Amino acid sequence: MPLYTVTTQAGVLTAEARTRLAGELTSFHSDYAGVPKRWVHIVFQDYAPGHGFTAGEVAATVGLTLLIRTGRSSDYKCGMLTRLWELLQAATGAPDDQIVIGIQEVPACQAMEMGKIMPDVAG
Repeated sequence: MPLYTVTTQAGVLTAEARTRLAGELTSFHSDYAGVPKRWVHIVFQDYAPGHGFTAGEVAATVGLTLLIRTGRSSDYKCGMLTRLWELLQAATGAPDDQIVIGIQEVPACQAMEMGKIMPDVAG
């Protein structure tokens, strides 16, 4: 069920870099959440140079949004954010002031995977 959307300025991530980051995100999420790798989905979106801004100035801003089921503790999500920041920064080389990461949560009963309503998060 996890859906990662990674948004970067065009040219920041090569095809090889996207493949590597997708593998790292998949392995991390599978291990951290204890879910099968086949549940982890990642979509990369590019925007044209000059179409990203930080503090009102043109910038190669990097964003990552993660959609997950509700039910995880704040500590769990903080640990997740910390590791995602490291992976994203290593992949893009973006400075701290150019990266934004957010977790969005959805109740399990409002998500489907492989044609089935998702189960609640265990534990």
